[in-house]
Amino acid sequence: MSNMRILLAEDSTIVLEIEKMYLQGSDASVFTASRAEDVLNVARKVRPGLICLSFGISSGGGEACCRELKADGELRTIPVVMVCAAEGEKQRAREAGCDAVISKPVDRREFLESCLSFRSGAVDDDERIPCRAFVQCTRNNESFFGSVEDVSLDGMFVGTAREVKAGEMLTLKFLLPWSGATLIKTSGQVTWVNSRKRPRNKRLPPGFGLNFQGIDPRAADQIDDYLQLIRKRLEE
Repeated sequence: MSNMRILLAEDSTIVLEIEKMYLQGSDASVFTASRAEDVLNVARKVRPGLICLSFGISSGGGEACCRELKADGELRTIPVVMVCAAEGEKQRAREAGCDAVISKPVDRREFLESCLSFRSGAVDDDERIPCRAFVQCTRNNESFFGSVEDVSLDGMFVGTAREVKAGEMLTLKFLLPWSGATLIKTSGQVTWVNSRKRPRNKRLPPGFGLNFQGIDPRAADQIDDYLQLIRKRLEE
């Protein structure tokens, strides 16, 4: 699932954490929505290659949400996998136009196989925009600071002398350098390492690239606003 963006639309915190855990170890950028009314807005912002939509989100709002997605001229081609808790829900999900159905409780193998079957719909990473900010990274209750060298809706590059390994999960806290910024808290998975001895990218300092995991809609909106602001400045 390299470079694939996946939107997990689920209002159960437990199920959402399970789905995010299943995707650890992939290169997918994971975005989340906990309300049916947020799904279309987040999908327009991040253009995911796949939406995993709970039938029961917002007290059964998944069915109507799927119909809206499939009726939208810009979003209808995005595959929608609906997560259903009952057989009756599965039939209604198919009638709503979803591309696949999986059952609750979510089975890891079924979930990943369903995601992999749509990997050809992956969206390439956006161009990352240069950024100068500090980020606090936490792993296993150990925190360290780094510098945000660039950022996109998918992730960022963190400059740091601290050793990390590809695949590690980190908790992140950072503040983008603009007047409308508020503190962003999210998770990220290390996808590659730029070592001092053998740098993969000599234009970047030692550090690592990561993909965001489970970034919430408000944080994604803030990053998108920042990217648009900087792009506009660069064009002037």
